[in-house]
Amino acid sequence: MFPDFSRLLPLGWHNHFLAQIPLEQLVAVRPARVVGVERERFRIDLGEGPVGVSLAGRYRVGNEAPPTVGDWVLLAADAMVIVARLAPRTVIARRVAGSHDTQAIAANIDLMVVVSGLDAEFNLHRIERYLVIAAQAEVTPLVLLTKADLCTDPAPMLAAVRERLPEGAEVLAVDALQEPLAERLSVWLGSGTTLVVVGSSGVGKSTVVNNLAGTLVQSTGATRRDCKGRHTTTSRSLIPLPGGACIIDVPGMREVGLAGEGGVERQFRLINEFARACRFADCSHTEEPGCAVRRAVEEGEIAPDEWSHYLRLRAEERHHVAEHERRRRERVFGRAVREALSLKRGKDG
Repeated sequence: MFPDFSRLLPLGWHNHFLAQIPLEQLVAVRPARVVGVERERFRIDLGEGPVGVSLAGRYRVGNEAPPTVGDWVLLAADAMVIVARLAPRTVIARRVAGSHDTQAIAANIDLMVVVSGLDAEFNLHRIERYLVIAAQAEVTPLVLLTKADLCTDPAPMLAAVRERLPEGAEVLAVDALQEPLAERLSVWLGSGTTLVVVGSSGVGKSTVVNNLAGTLVQSTGATRRDCKGRHTTTSRSLIPLPGGACIIDVPGMREVGLAGEGGVERQFRLINEFARACRFADCSHTEEPGCAVRRAVEEGEIAPDEWSHYLRLRAEERHHVAEHERRRRERVFGRAVREALSLKRGKDG
């Protein structure tokens, strides 16, 4: 008799995951969602509430990436041990600060909520970095500009963000301390939907989460006088909301490094449309003759700030991809050398 997966539906269970489980394993399988990650400690939910688990040995000694919050995993039949990670529908990732390693922030996300303050914290370029990350993961973004009570006229900032948003995305000015956000965001909070909340420390991410949850689930802290926030969320966790959606809160990010490729091209759709008319297929849009992108900038069809930020992000993305590939080749070569030496020692012995 097949297990009842209906208890997993509120956690975001989907046929995408069921299709990955071999038919002969369905009787004994124990799928669960990762709802908490703090260093090497994991919490999962089998549909009955969070419990702690450990990882199978191959995750600790091999090259296989461990699960991240939001992942769906399979547990051993007779122990609280994660033995397999089901391929995710989406993954939000960033480049680890100071390296070219990629860190998965959250998995199986339907909506990425980018939080920024309507105060000195407001930074259009930082918001756009998050939009690139959402585009790379092919996840719809929603930008929340918090602290609306401290801003006399949010219209210019709303307009600036709206100009950079992809089709289907939205930006809202909110007062997360007073306004019932569940009402304003109800269209995005359907049962089984998963949101991830991202942003710098001090912009009000935990306040947004508490507001949507209707209770204090994350601690909050005052922003420092220099407007640089204090870290109040120290672990990544998935929290069920009253209406049936799930929300993931992650620690504030001081650096939003780009990982993977494709995000810049998807985010800057207008620039890439003009780029098709460039004289050279590999045009860098900086100094080549016949550049349709530069001409569009000169004629006012593309904002100079958008163009310059595009160039910066594209260079960063390409550098990361090239460096990541170089390190991958080094690892493959090193593994081949070790195997050859091991084989030689075996023959000599």
